[in-house]
Amino acid sequence: MIGILFQLLLWVQGVPTLPNQGGTITGTLLTEEARPAAHVRIAAMVQPENVADVSSAASLASIAETDELGRFQLENVPPGRYYVTAGRVENPTYFPGTVDIAKGRIVTVEAGLTVSSVNFSLNDYSDRAFEMVNAAVIIPVEIHFDGARVPIFSEHGKVALRLVQKSDGRTAEMPLSRVAITLPNATGEYRVSIENLPDEYEVRSLQYGSVDLMSRGLLISMANLPKAGPDEQISLTNLQSGVLIKRRAFGDTLQITGRLVPGSITSTTVLSVAVGSKQSAASVGIRVQGKVENAGQVEVYLSGKPGILFSDGTFEFRNVQPGRYFVAMINDASTSRQHGAVVTVGDHDVTDLKLEETNTLPIDVLSEFTQSGPPANELTSSMHSIRGHVTSASTHMPVAGIVTLRGYARSITYSLPADGEFEISNLLSGSYGLQIETFESSRINKDVVVGSDDVDLNLSVP
Repeated sequence: MIGILFQLLLWVQGVPTLPNQGGTITGTLLTEEARPAAHVRIAAMVQPENVADVSSAASLASIAETDELGRFQLENVPPGRYYVTAGRVENPTYFPGTVDIAKGRIVTVEAGLTVSSVNFSLNDYSDRAFEMVNAAVIIPVEIHFDGARVPIFSEHGKVALRLVQKSDGRTAEMPLSRVAITLPNATGEYRVSIENLPDEYEVRSLQYGSVDLMSRGLLISMANLPKAGPDEQISLTNLQSGVLIKRRAFGDTLQITGRLVPGSITSTTVLSVAVGSKQSAASVGIRVQGKVENAGQVEVYLSGKPGILFSDGTFEFRNVQPGRYFVAMINDASTSRQHGAVVTVGDHDVTDLKLEETNTLPIDVLSEFTQSGPPANELTSSMHSIRGHVTSASTHMPVAGIVTLRGYARSITYSLPADGEFEISNLLSGSYGLQIETFESSRINKDVVVGSDDVDLNLSVP
């Protein structure tokens, strides 16, 4: 039965043969550790017209399996020129022991004759599953400052290391508090700069290894990347956006040969940045300083005016005129809490200003307050609440539904229980938008101003 199936396989592949008109190929297959490669698939593959297109041209004239000692015998092979392959169909090893078909050796078979001593070693890629890693290229970064604090936001915007590829303008950025940057393209030349430093800082050096990036571009090539390990093959992706790493798969990945997974590869050279203070520092006037313990804050404002935010959570505003202000610490993440305070500035510095955590900041948090008379330094950031009782205009009975409070760049939703009572706490003084929506689809919108006291509302919905 097996012989019939084998002949049918040859007929389907277009390799006709008649009994006793074929030749034989014999040999021994070893592992990379020089041990017998037992029970491994062996085949005689017809030499394709174009080795670059093996998948569409390859036909198998004979298939066998090695025995316990790694020996094999391919029988009834039609006369012709063949590659002898071992291992997985999708990633074979070619005699005399290469995974590159261009380096494979042709075996010529004649009718009735035996080609012996076709001995070679099986590459591990052909014996095991493999995975393809689409690896982004990462450049390690070292930032050196004169002082201990590293600015991440300034009066000019977010402070960042910026890389711009000269060929297509693709850009990568990282805050100076981080230690690595991911390239948009794996190789190429990049312009390197530090953006939005505070006015009193200057870049003193930009180095990539021994290369001065103040006068030259950052040139990344495969030579900057780690060499392939013994079980890896490394090449650029077709679009050169990353590096393709072909490596052996282990564990649960053994049955998913050839799968593409994300990953990264890190440059062996470090990008080093040195930043220092300018020789002549500008007058800073009256300052407002403080710190927030919550990590992840990215921007800080004094009634709409950006300040300087450092990676340790400290912040500073300079040349502040007397008046009453909102201080707002804002995070990019919409689910993260925000921080704020109301402060009155007089004729001397405000130090150690503590910001309070809130679910959302007032809509007018970036608008400057007005105050008459000569103010004295005062912190007035105690939190307040909005309480409400909601009834139906027609029945005068409490209603249930949803309460939404709209603040600066963020809306928070609360449930309105069946008794129609709600309370929203942890709010700074300022303006908010309030929306009540009942389960009967009735809706009202109301602007609410929180002053120096809590707010109590009696609301009715249609």
